[in-house]
Amino acid sequence: MLRVLLVCLIIVTGALAYGEPPLKPVHPDEPASHTFEERFSTGRSLESLAAIQSALDSFRELTKAAADKIPEKKLAEIGNTGWEMQNLGFVNHAGTVRGTILKQDYLIKKLTYELAQRKLQSGEMDPKTLLEAQGEYENAEKRFQEFWNAFGIAD
Repeated sequence: MLRVLLVCLIIVTGALAYGEPPLKPVHPDEPASHTFEERFSTGRSLESLAAIQSALDSFRELTKAAADKIPEKKLAEIGNTGWEMQNLGFVNHAGTVRGTILKQDYLIKKLTYELAQRKLQSGEMDPKTLLEAQGEYENAEKRFQEFWNAFGIAD
């Protein structure tokens, strides 16, 4: 039992000492830190989702324009050309992803703020840093709440 506890302590200490996992660059022109911090950020993900939604809108328009030029059987083979997918599925899928991103951002910011409060109490953090964490939490909560209030399921 003592060995198990020691191994767990070593693993936890190692993880805390090093922070993020060791990541190798995924492209020669982009450092791993940029990919981790910027490309996989909430803001960039929401921008990418907007681009995906735009592409789906374009596909919907292309499908309408091609409807009388391409046989219905061929459109069915291509896939995702039916009215339900294009007018309900595309909207619902994108909404699910947007909601998940905003929810996760909100929960992370909430936990970060709670941790900051504890660190302030123990003297590990200054009040200015706590206020920054509080502001980020409140902003994330507001963005998620605005999304939630506007969200609807297409059916």
